[in-house]
Amino acid sequence: MADNNASDNSAGQGKGPNGRSNAAPNKTDAASPTVEPTVKARRSRFLVATRPMPGVQPMAADAIATTLNNMPDVQIIKQVRPSGFGALSAGGGGGGMPEIVVAEMDAARGAALRASAPPNVIVEHDALLRHADDLSMAFNSAMTMTPGIGIDVRLRVVGTGGQPLPRTTVYVYGLGFPGQGTTDDKGEVTVTVFGGPLETIQAIYVKPAANYWDRMFERPALSDGMNTLQLQPFSSTFQGFPQAPYVGWGQQLMKLDQLDPSLTGQGVKVGIIDSGCDSGHPQLTHVTRGMDFTNNKDAASWTRDTMSHGTHCAGIITAATSGQLKAVRGFAPMAEVHALKVFPGGRFSDLIDALDQCIARGIDVVNMSLGSSEASELVAHKLIEARQNGVACIVAAGNASGPVQFPGNQPSVLTVSAIGKLGEFPDDSYHARTVVPNLVAGAMFSPRFTCFGPQVAVAGPGVAIVSTVPGGGYAAWDGTSMATPHITGMGALLLAHHPVFRDTAKGRNEQRVSQLYQLLASAGVRYLGDPTREGVGVPDLQRVAGLGAASQSGNMATASTAPPLGGNMNFGVPYQGSPFANAYLQPQMIHPALLQSFLQMRNAGLV
Repeated sequence: MADNNASDNSAGQGKGPNGRSNAAPNKTDAASPTVEPTVKARRSRFLVATRPMPGVQPMAADAIATTLNNMPDVQIIKQVRPSGFGALSAGGGGGGMPEIVVAEMDAARGAALRASAPPNVIVEHDALLRHADDLSMAFNSAMTMTPGIGIDVRLRVVGTGGQPLPRTTVYVYGLGFPGQGTTDDKGEVTVTVFGGPLETIQAIYVKPAANYWDRMFERPALSDGMNTLQLQPFSSTFQGFPQAPYVGWGQQLMKLDQLDPSLTGQGVKVGIIDSGCDSGHPQLTHVTRGMDFTNNKDAASWTRDTMSHGTHCAGIITAATSGQLKAVRGFAPMAEVHALKVFPGGRFSDLIDALDQCIARGIDVVNMSLGSSEASELVAHKLIEARQNGVACIVAAGNASGPVQFPGNQPSVLTVSAIGKLGEFPDDSYHARTVVPNLVAGAMFSPRFTCFGPQVAVAGPGVAIVSTVPGGGYAAWDGTSMATPHITGMGALLLAHHPVFRDTAKGRNEQRVSQLYQLLASAGVRYLGDPTREGVGVPDLQRVAGLGAASQSGNMATASTAPPLGGNMNFGVPYQGSPFANAYLQPQMIHPALLQSFLQMRNAGLV
């Protein structure tokens, strides 16, 4: 990040944009040099904007910026300007989504600013975004390091015929924090753990980069030398993989394999707000549009997906057959996909930018496999604005094993929980550990990680989902992040091919989004009998009346549990001297089961 406070070369003294002097520092005596600390307290970012209120004159963004500039040790990072869709935006009075000033300051100063702000000014934390499968934010001091001498565990990970598997992540669980490492080109890694000798190692979890099932080795018998761990390839489960056509169990559950193959989602624009997309993958070469909000809105770096998360979601939505490669089937392979990168390092301000870009580009449906333990009034308003402009936001419920997380708890979005199916993964894989006996109904189950609550509209397949990852490979992952693109993909098919959406004269508005949510809800099939965990159930393409029919009439669904536009956003703050002391929600409590055995496995991006 460029330093906006760099001084010029003039001799005059003045205050920079953050109120600090631009004068050169005084020289110190060489005999008694002043040593500045190399590590300083971390500063926080805040969003500051006007809150539209009846009868109250809104504060201009320039006035907010000027006020912040005059505060010592406050640095303005950027200003988020909406693209000009104010007539339909939230907030009342037709004023539109406000311009947002993003400023960096000491956390205490930010808290004081929030507490002292007038009721027509919003001050909130510009929190880091998390993809819906990242629970590192939930980990705290529940587990402490057991004192002791570190023990090196030497491991070699191999696949078919003893082939070494590089770039495999290995977690070793002893009595203290787990050790972690990544295999080299020989498939080898040495992991150091603390708390006791080799006999105290409880488990080893192995997560391959691609094309193999993960595996859990419980109570492993280890030696002081090299220990070999063997994994099973997908081809041992799916015959002919990846050359032979493969339709995932979740897509079969939703009847994608029974759909007319001519229904491909052509003509629909899909946004994926995530970690980017490796468009070099043979099944994703048609993904040619994107933007990187973690890199100054760069139009090229979105293709570098260092987390693999966005590429995995993209495969579920839009993977296309490429020559002899037919490994996975996307719901809408002919849709126009836009990869909008906000991970790693993105914040609420970047999410607002990405949503604004969806409005500007005329995106029809956007996949948001992300969430936060914090909440944002400004993001909530942007989501309403997106819906009013015809952008349907499909959002993951989260994987904290507790209440639905933000923004899935907002009434303007369609929220998706995860569901699993027994028999679709090896018994010694991590996927098997997502099963809770009392949450099983027949072959289906509600996985232990999924968030739940009345905001859940539908459920999607979210355990052992095989999809694309960077480098041309495939991986089986769990999470509401995987469930959500199943619903986004089906939404793209409905928007492209259902007769209710064929009338091009219909405007892009909130009614269009409501119709899509109603159609998805009307096709739901319940497997668990618990609406807080599955909403109306998993949508079934065969239950959608009129899909693919030539008639313009079609039966429009009337019943829906999808959340309507409006209602309480849970952001009302009474003005009592410090109106913003409770400006955003407290972090959700984490379910105790999450903190039981193998807690840190969830931090591997598997939940």
